[in-house]
Amino acid sequence: MEKAFRRQRRNAFFVSLSRPDTTLYAVIHIDTQDRIPYISRNEKQALTGFTVSRGRKESRCPGRNRLLDLSESEIHLWFAFPGETGDPQKPASAGPVLDDGEEARMKRLHFPEGRRLFGVSHTLVRTALSRYSEIPPREWRFVENAHGKPRIDPDLDSSPLRFSLAHTKGLAVVAVTGGADVGVDVERADRFVNAARLSSRFFSPEETTALQELSPDRLRERFFLYWTLKESYIKARGLGLSLPLDSFSFRLAGEIPFRIGFSGDNPDGPGGGWRFALLRPLPQYVAAVGVSSARPDPVRIRCFHALPSGEISLLRFEPVGLSPGVESPR
Repeated sequence: MEKAFRRQRRNAFFVSLSRPDTTLYAVIHIDTQDRIPYISRNEKQALTGFTVSRGRKESRCPGRNRLLDLSESEIHLWFAFPGETGDPQKPASAGPVLDDGEEARMKRLHFPEGRRLFGVSHTLVRTALSRYSEIPPREWRFVENAHGKPRIDPDLDSSPLRFSLAHTKGLAVVAVTGGADVGVDVERADRFVNAARLSSRFFSPEETTALQELSPDRLRERFFLYWTLKESYIKARGLGLSLPLDSFSFRLAGEIPFRIGFSGDNPDGPGGGWRFALLRPLPQYVAAVGVSSARPDPVRIRCFHALPSGEISLLRFEPVGLSPGVESPR
């Protein structure tokens, strides 16, 4: 299992990637102003705008006031782990970031772990959005549609930013796009569910048939892939449970990373205008993201780890499934 160790310094981070057979020390030097550094999977393969060298050196990170670029063909996924902020059994200290309504909702939650997850999740939404805007985290305001899908209050900001929030025990994730409708979901794939019963009750006939052909262990694993995909689509559409789960269908073909096929309920042909990806940010989690895109160029996914210090770093992930039109990470 690959492990990553980070040593934090002011405005810099150092990353060591350890594998059983070798250790790579990656250093990133920035030569553009308005982007954050990415760590290449291969020290010889530097991404555009950055150079990667070998050695125990520091790399400069952009200041916290530096805004990030987000092209129309990108999805940025922001991950936060509530356990990193201290004792997960104690409430999160949201400080001045959450608004009064969110703080009141958090306090009404009975269990400390739930309050911590709520605080970290909603703080992540605000801090992630402020990576693309001059608006401070606490000043964001949101409105909901008739089905409860939140969006940025247009009276506050006219930017095209769209976002989606999901969380499960131990992990929160926020998807951000530059204007495309987006939905994200995440689940712990190591928990017990009655996959056969749930799939036969909620999934499409095509999906149910595909799952019934699997062994019990593979059925549970595959169930979470379908479930997160379906949740990501519902959240992107913003229709809530008014959109029946069996009214659209996914197909997973081949081996990992699966080729994701989709047929939907939308008469405008969402199978051609929607792109999906499945990924594992950690072995016990699976996340799915769906985005509406009619652009001819491929959609690219970038994953970031929001650290408790306020700094950010690249989060490496395993691609589990990609639909046509989604760029495979290198």
